[in-house]
Amino acid sequence: MPGITERVYPREMDHTNSIERTIYDIFTKRYLVAKEWLEFHFKGREIRILDMACGSGYGSEILSELGKVTGVDLDPEAVRYAEMYYSTKNNRFIVGNAEDYDFLGKISPFDAIVSMATLEHLKDPIAYLEWIRGALKPEGVGILCFPAAVTMDWAAPHHLRDISKSGAVRMFSKSGFRIKERFFQSYRLDIRELKKRFAGNKEVPVPPVGRFLGHYILNPHHLILRIYEALLAGGVRFSDQVYMILPDR
Repeated sequence: MPGITERVYPREMDHTNSIERTIYDIFTKRYLVAKEWLEFHFKGREIRILDMACGSGYGSEILSELGKVTGVDLDPEAVRYAEMYYSTKNNRFIVGNAEDYDFLGKISPFDAIVSMATLEHLKDPIAYLEWIRGALKPEGVGILCFPAAVTMDWAAPHHLRDISKSGAVRMFSKSGFRIKERFFQSYRLDIRELKKRFAGNKEVPVPPVGRFLGHYILNPHHLILRIYEALLAGGVRFSDQVYMILPDR
């Protein structure tokens, strides 16, 4: 069974472990916030939702209380898992790529497109956002989530970028969206507990030492941040920014 990577498998997690419990809280909170906001925005009416990069499917199950959900993920194993454990009468899961616009065009349009932890992985996030804008029904909305902290030292090459709060504003404006609301969450993860949890886990996307050193030479302020977290802050900051966006029509 998959370990704790950038995909979360809630049924397989040790919820008595503080790190795994925190990771579970972080990942599920994104979807609970999205569900609550969509329910309010659409005044409780049934809607059609795309859950892009759905992973193991737990978020699609949460969203399926609002209407029909199509969960899409690049990983066939994750999709099979989602079908096994999180299928409901209101959702379906399919293998697909967020950068395959021919495929995406065949499954749209949607009232809402929820895309958690996607933009930081894409070669051209503006093109993806522009696709979202065109794939939404009239009065449709997007909900996008990505890290609000530095990740490029440890998450490269899985992450292609970090997106600051000001960078997010520019990115949405450039792709034809306006921000309706935003949500931030932040946790401190104890470094000692992280080392215990991930020691020897080959599925965790940790780059070799040489990549760390190269990154810190080019970004010395990131090294200063990590030293501060290790010596003074008591842990690594794990944080998200979630944006509810509307096409600027």
